[in-house]
Amino acid sequence: MNEIAPCPDGVLQRLRPEIVLLNLAVNRFALQYQNHGSLVDDIWLDRTQGNPPPEEVARLEAAHEARRAAWAADPAFVSAVGRLQGAGVDWAFAYESDVSGEFSVLRLRTPDHDLGALEALAAEDAGYVTPEARASAAERFRIFMLRNYHPDWRRNRELYAAVGGSPYADPASWRADS
Repeated sequence: MNEIAPCPDGVLQRLRPEIVLLNLAVNRFALQYQNHGSLVDDIWLDRTQGNPPPEEVARLEAAHEARRAAWAADPAFVSAVGRLQGAGVDWAFAYESDVSGEFSVLRLRTPDHDLGALEALAAEDAGYVTPEARASAAERFRIFMLRNYHPDWRRNRELYAAVGGSPYADPASWRADS
């Protein structure tokens, strides 16, 4: 079996506070009546299709365990998830199966009632230092979410002016109509 490398850059990018904040906030809108008090963001790591043979399941399980061990020793991964934990986001490796197949994920979970600490971390990373700048960024983020991810986004685009993209993301990544 191939040795599992340290945590790849693509996963480390998904663990940036502004990305986790966006994904959890989107999940709040998408699952507002089904979230049972938690918001979850799954980062898919590996999967099979359908009902795999036992050899493939064994390979996936072995890769899952090797990944856990390798990433637990990776300083970049440990730092990234440690920062999220400091903002109230728990994480765990999960191995599950359903009718679509077997899959391995990195699951991020936080109580649904408060994303404030995570938003503060995203604001800090984006360089918002004064209370006024943080409040302005929080309001722009709220409008950005309402215009782009809320179930009534079309109506919200009539109610709220465009604010650019998420104030916590690099402005070069903003779409013109957000």
